[in-house]
Amino acid sequence: MKKFLLSLLVLLTIAAGTHSAKAISYTDALSDSKPMALLVYASWADKLDEVTQKFQNIQTQYAQTYNFVMLDIASQDTKEFNKKFHIYPNLPYVLLFKDGGRVSRYLQQTCILDDACFSERLNMFTN
Repeated sequence: MKKFLLSLLVLLTIAAGTHSAKAISYTDALSDSKPMALLVYASWADKLDEVTQKFQNIQTQYAQTYNFVMLDIASQDTKEFNKKFHIYPNLPYVLLFKDGGRVSRYLQQTCILDDACFSERLNMFTN
């Protein structure tokens, strides 16, 4: 039941957006000029609740600088994602993209769960 409620929360967040940030699809974010923070997840992944909460919290702080996208590995956008990249086995994690996906950076769960690390990586990536 907990996983179902979390999945429902994630879907509602994607559909409604979070605070001032507008949720967009992976393909739309990739073609946008802003860098993208992409949370890749699966409903069964360990620590999904914690990572999702941290991702949404940081989204409110960086909405003007980044496009934030949540990519469920069971979604249709996964096919487009897999044309260029592959899904790592240690879900959930965040990938940062800029320049249309030509430059990327991988963030492990430990960094995502650490506010200082996550913020530092976002700031460094845009400079």
